[in-house]
Amino acid sequence: MSNTNGEHRPRRLLKYSAILLVAAQLAYATFLGFESWQEVKTEQAGMLATVADLDGNAIDSYFTRLEIGMRNLGAELTDTHKKIDLGHAYKLVHRFQELHTELGNVILMRGDGQVLLTGNAPNNTDMPTLASDPVFMEFRGELQRGPLFAIGRPLMGNIDKRWVTAARYAVTDRAGKIAYIISANLSADLLQPYWTDSSIPGVSALGLIRDDGYLVSGFSEPDTAGMDDLYGKPAGDAMIVYLRANGYPLSGQVEMSGSVGKATDWRALRRLRHYPLTLFVEAPMSEINTAWWARMRDTYFLMVLMLAGIVVFYGLSFRRRHVWSTAQRIEKLKHNHERVLDERNPNEILMFDADTLQITYASDYALAHTGYTLAQLQQKNILSLHPEMGIESFGAMIEPLRRDEQQAVKYRTVQARANGSTCPVEVNLQLMTTDGGDRSFMAIINDITALKQAEENIEKFHAPVDRRAAGRK
Repeated sequence: MSNTNGEHRPRRLLKYSAILLVAAQLAYATFLGFESWQEVKTEQAGMLATVADLDGNAIDSYFTRLEIGMRNLGAELTDTHKKIDLGHAYKLVHRFQELHTELGNVILMRGDGQVLLTGNAPNNTDMPTLASDPVFMEFRGELQRGPLFAIGRPLMGNIDKRWVTAARYAVTDRAGKIAYIISANLSADLLQPYWTDSSIPGVSALGLIRDDGYLVSGFSEPDTAGMDDLYGKPAGDAMIVYLRANGYPLSGQVEMSGSVGKATDWRALRRLRHYPLTLFVEAPMSEINTAWWARMRDTYFLMVLMLAGIVVFYGLSFRRRHVWSTAQRIEKLKHNHERVLDERNPNEILMFDADTLQITYASDYALAHTGYTLAQLQQKNILSLHPEMGIESFGAMIEPLRRDEQQAVKYRTVQARANGSTCPVEVNLQLMTTDGGDRSFMAIINDITALKQAEENIEKFHAPVDRRAAGRK
């Protein structure tokens, strides 16, 4: 009997060891799966945040350029401070519309709502008035209370029955009253150029939303019936609740839930620096599940093999679960996305070190405008391009940015070119901080030669009047 028990003791020990090994393996697999899920979720959130930052900066730059263009158009329309010559005004508005092919019809109206002309049709006696239109009264009130440039609520077009969003700029008289309003229609698919499968893996939607919950633009688009619900009324979902509860933060992330309360989507949020709009980048939770399973599939297979008792193989299988590091994937995504944005959004952008002011990056448009190569610009600091700016005055101007007291500063100066010439420019300066803590300045530079010329023409026009008035004294 004792011999029999002695023979079975190793078997029982092996059995209990196997049960213990399986239990430990299952517990470890559960722990590893949870940790891996959190890791993948963090990585996906980081990539979405990177996309949101890049797209947010690009869209903010686009609206800045559009605002400057509308302001220049307004200056040209009223360069004599007399009644507008409608024939000349039509040429200017039509030219502006041709230069901005992404816009729909550009409309010029008086401050009282009387439509004067559009970029598609010159003035005629049949132009309508919006004086009694509640929508007009609402956005005119917004322009009177706030900035002269604003992105309105989406509207259903009267002719093609498509949803559009208007960008509007108020032209004021000397007393500060709204004399004219320039309105340009932005299509609902404004964000489509920023949608690239090659540089935004797994993203299912982009959207731009106002603080009141109205969607300005979204991609990809739902069907026609869905668009009526999407654009026709303000959203009241978890994202809006999060934004309002946190005072519309510069960035953030939120989970979106379905009808049964289960998380269905993950959104990264980026507030535009210069406009009361928030960009969201959305990825379905199924993408995170897929990425997690792609990472864990081989590991789980190897774990099954480890039940055969090969302890060494256990350690090897654990190390094989990692495919790419988070830093490499995000850096590759950032590089690809910056290239796409640079190709699709030509504008003069310079980036320079926050401490040394040494130029580190220049867009293609900046290289073409200055005549320098990137290597040549990287040997200069920003003050060598802007010779009128002294180091002390420039340092005082950017100090509020360094202390995070302001998000951006705007100033005018002259910019030197490689051929020795200069041109007047307007600079929008922002301080950028990476996740690693590196700080650099981004300068969005716009040539204001035409605007300066208009201002000089106004001064020349008033000079004789001023001299006669001085003579009478």
